[in-house]
Amino acid sequence: MHKSPITKLMIMIYKLLKLRIYSVQKFLLMILLFGIVNQIPFAQNRAIDSLITILDSAKEDTNKVNTFLELINTTFNKSDYKISLHYADESLVLSEKLNYKKGIAWSWLWIAKNNGNLNNYEELLKITSRLLTDTSDRLITAHVYMDQGIAYFHQDKYTEALKNLSLALRIWEEMDDKVHVAFCYSKIGSIYSFQGHYDEAIKYELIALKIQQDIGDKRHSAETHYNIGCTQYLLGNYSEALSHYIAGLKLYEEVQEKLGISMSYNSLGNLYIDMGNDSLARQYYLASLKSAQEIGDKSGMAIGYGNIGLMYKDDGNYPEALINLFLAVNIYQEIGDKYGTENCFGNIGHTYSQQNNLPEALKYYFASLKIAQEIGDTLGMALSYSDIGIAYFNQHKTSDGRKWLKKCLDISKNLGKKDLIRQTYEKLAEIERQTGNYKMAYDYHINYSLYNDSLFNEKSKKLMTEMKEKYESEKKENEIALLNNEKEVQTLDLKKQKLAKNYLIASLSLMTILSIFVYRNYRTKQKLKLQTLRNKIASDLHDDVGSTLSSISIFSQMAQQQSKEVIPMLETIGDSSRKMLDAMADIVWTIKPENDQFEKIILRMRSFAFELLGAKNIDFEFQADDEVSNMKLSMEVRKNLYLIFKEATNNLVKYSSADRAFFTIKKEASNLSMLIRDNGKGFDVANVKEGNGLTNMKKRAKEIGAQFMIDSQPGNGTTIQLKLAV
Repeated sequence: MHKSPITKLMIMIYKLLKLRIYSVQKFLLMILLFGIVNQIPFAQNRAIDSLITILDSAKEDTNKVNTFLELINTTFNKSDYKISLHYADESLVLSEKLNYKKGIAWSWLWIAKNNGNLNNYEELLKITSRLLTDTSDRLITAHVYMDQGIAYFHQDKYTEALKNLSLALRIWEEMDDKVHVAFCYSKIGSIYSFQGHYDEAIKYELIALKIQQDIGDKRHSAETHYNIGCTQYLLGNYSEALSHYIAGLKLYEEVQEKLGISMSYNSLGNLYIDMGNDSLARQYYLASLKSAQEIGDKSGMAIGYGNIGLMYKDDGNYPEALINLFLAVNIYQEIGDKYGTENCFGNIGHTYSQQNNLPEALKYYFASLKIAQEIGDTLGMALSYSDIGIAYFNQHKTSDGRKWLKKCLDISKNLGKKDLIRQTYEKLAEIERQTGNYKMAYDYHINYSLYNDSLFNEKSKKLMTEMKEKYESEKKENEIALLNNEKEVQTLDLKKQKLAKNYLIASLSLMTILSIFVYRNYRTKQKLKLQTLRNKIASDLHDDVGSTLSSISIFSQMAQQQSKEVIPMLETIGDSSRKMLDAMADIVWTIKPENDQFEKIILRMRSFAFELLGAKNIDFEFQADDEVSNMKLSMEVRKNLYLIFKEATNNLVKYSSADRAFFTIKKEASNLSMLIRDNGKGFDVANVKEGNGLTNMKKRAKEIGAQFMIDSQPGNGTTIQLKLAV
């Protein structure tokens, strides 16, 4: 069963957890092998089904090849590498049959990519080397160099990996493909980090992050923050690591990338463990496990159970530790993840070893070793040899312990793992000392000291380099300061001359600012006076004139009721007073400053249309753009615009015989447009006799400088449009 990139990444992290008792900082770097998000499958099954349907009915031509390539890409992004490889093989057969060179090249490239993700790096390198000689396509060449770089990286061939990724980077930069440029910078940073060149790693990761931020790529920015956090963690810069982990977590949450959220929680847990805050670490481990369970990420669940198991182990709660570690093993075996199973067996062995149950510990160490040999995990084999050797030594089986530790030493030297070499020499020296072989114990101790000093010297050399750089920097700053003092003496007279000039400019500027302030203050006071006056007029009209008209209307109704006869004069008085009340209400509403916002006009129009058309059972639609709601119009324009709308709506109800109307108010370029349309009987515009209503509308439009248009034909309804420059 093949392993997805996500599974691989989880494996790397879990491998770290196994190695914590040796050297956390050396092996956390496995996290940086691949970017988390770059490997996440996004294609949906529906898209694959659709492409397969197209293939079934497609002709044997280049279009079918292109459909194959799209299907290959989709299945690859879902991490279905065996299926993707199958379609790549079919695409190659058809492309060669058609002699379609582009299809042949891309088919071979996809075959290589899928082999790489199925851990068949030798096949990937063989195919891509052939592609480099056969194709002149720059895009394919860039992909080839990039894939070769990652393949060499997995084979621990860092020089070749950096060379190929640099070649790919150059082509992507020429093509101005910022996404892949950032990807290459990030991968180069990962390689430097794995080599222990942390400063170089951070430099390249920061370049990648800057590009991703510039193009607004939040998802990959989150991943790069995460990678920088890992490198800062390895440097022991916990505050910087925490800062980048949190920044990455926030971006993952923003783009709703749950796997990234889960991984961030996990790394925060690791960080807090090393900072001695077990309580917070446990919270983050549990949050990571919960997140993995929510998205059904079994690898993440296994990682979560493993982390919690290790915490229980470190606390001395071995029964709970074993429960969680076995839960992790069961999931790893279920999904066919041999890396995870290997590391989990090792941690179970450590747990039994800490309980002095060495037979059980050896059982699981050997189980871990067997899987490491099956999958060719050289580092895992070295660690298992070390675990087995130490277990035999603790059983007082010195001969067996010596044999397995020497195996560990041989592999560690080939891998160049100085930490592991140093630890193995230390343990071998202890074995020989206890068996009385002091000559051999001395030799081993000398080698241990050499490697210990080597590691110390590397750190010291780095520290000395940093101190030298700081000294050189301070020296330059002092030289610059002396030069600046000389310049200051030379420019002192010029400064005195400029000072007087600056005082004059400052005085003039201050006077200008004060003048502007006074003028604005004056204008503000004038506006307040005008608004106060408008409020007073509106209040007086409403309270005095309005109440008087209301009284006339009421008295005319009472007089008619008392006379018990229809008196036309009283009816006229009542109707006139009610009309005057309506007109007065419109005037009062227009004058009030709080109604200056156009949104208030729209609400009043909508309310008026609803009451009038609703009473006549006329269906209507009222549309107003959001853009016009925040407009401010003068009192005069507002009043005439509303009265034109009111007059037009009244005419629609009285004369159109319509059963549907449409109102729209929107901004067109620099114009405010109001349109009123009905599906009524219409009329002949050329022959119609203009009444007061039509005349008033045209007059009001003219007063505010608006264009007034009316379009109507018998039987085709009526359209009235008003356009006002704003």
